[in-house]
Amino acid sequence: MYRCSVRPFVLAFLLCAAPRAFSAEAVKSDANQGTSPIEETPILVPSPIPVGFLIAWKPSIITVRVDSGKGSQFGSDKLQPARGLARYTSTLFGEKLLVRAEIEGGRLQTDTEFNTQLGSDGYDATLHLLGGTAVQILPGLIVIGSAGLLTRYQYGTHEQGGVPRIGVIGATSNAEFEYRLAPVLTFSAFVEGGITPFPYGADASLGDLSDASEFRLRMQLSLDISPKAAVDIGYDFTRWHASFARTTQLGNPNPDQALLISTKDYALTIGLRWKP
Repeated sequence: MYRCSVRPFVLAFLLCAAPRAFSAEAVKSDANQGTSPIEETPILVPSPIPVGFLIAWKPSIITVRVDSGKGSQFGSDKLQPARGLARYTSTLFGEKLLVRAEIEGGRLQTDTEFNTQLGSDGYDATLHLLGGTAVQILPGLIVIGSAGLLTRYQYGTHEQGGVPRIGVIGATSNAEFEYRLAPVLTFSAFVEGGITPFPYGADASLGDLSDASEFRLRMQLSLDISPKAAVDIGYDFTRWHASFARTTQLGNPNPDQALLISTKDYALTIGLRWKP
């Protein structure tokens, strides 16, 4: 009797609870259909490319060596304070590509020696037009690489000394490593190598250009003095090498000599850089 009387009550309870369960699931389903998906907002990461405009003073000690293959024919070491540098760096294609234009140069004077036929007390100018990119590989460490056009022209105004009149053009590539030592202090190291096999505007007495190259090394500290400006202080070393065949530059009547010219620039760079 007990079991028979309980079963109707259990059946009635299940029948009453079922519509409520189905209606709750329906309400939940309707609520889910009416809820819009959560939208994710991308976080913009600033480009590691160091954009801005730099203008710097570059007092230099410039050494010039001339060799005919029979030992040094000329040597000069001169302090050249009237030299400078301007560099502009920007980006293209959504801050993915680095573009850079750089020009440096100034007075290029040499000692004079008897019976030399090489121009002196002149000037030189070097132009870089580069493209590249930058990557942050560690917190605070950025690697920058670029390549492009390199050209240099030097002009000697007198007929004695060690600066022949010649322009060269070619290609170069470089790598730069920047590490932030402190919130306002950054150390950077830069190395570059280029070849300039094509001459222009050269003295005919130089003969045929056989080989020409450039090597540059820079170490620098940058101090941020405001959010938009920094002071750059560094050491620059640049070596230019050129070799010629069939030259008469040293006064020989027949074009039967070789000529090697090596110019080294040891410079202190003090500049102000504006950042956008």
